[in-house]
Amino acid sequence: MKSTRARKPGRPRTASKPKPKAKLKARPKPKARKGPAAAKAARSRGRLLLVEDHDPTRHALLRLLVSRKFDVSGAASIAEAWALVAKEKFDFLVSDIGLPDGDGYLLMRELQDRFGLKGIALTGFDMEDDAKLSKEAGFSAHLTKPIQIRILDETLASLGL
Repeated sequence: MKSTRARKPGRPRTASKPKPKAKLKARPKPKARKGPAAAKAARSRGRLLLVEDHDPTRHALLRLLVSRKFDVSGAASIAEAWALVAKEKFDFLVSDIGLPDGDGYLLMRELQDRFGLKGIALTGFDMEDDAKLSKEAGFSAHLTKPIQIRILDETLASLGL
């Protein structure tokens, strides 16, 4: 049976052959997953509780710490921090000292006593006594605001995070 389609001049008539199907390579089987929490934990450098009442500072630090591969939860007050601690387990505290409903010194003491947490104090207080109070409360380091990213990175690294 002849084709009813017009042929371009100079082109021979050819029978159309079906094109061979490409061979698909076998895909390796995906590794068994242990759930989203396990996958997230494997990628994380640690679970941090960030307590800072100044919203722009808290949001900036949260983004910075997440970009450094930390799993971070933020709180604007001691009450919010305790609510998070009741629901989640944390490896480390990064906290402002002057908070609207208390101070970071007491929060650090209680978290260290109950859970053995270490912490970094973030504060606008830059007196020698302030650093001493931070150490006495259980903070491993005392950083003065505005925080320098390089100093924060070095401090986290020196604490094994």
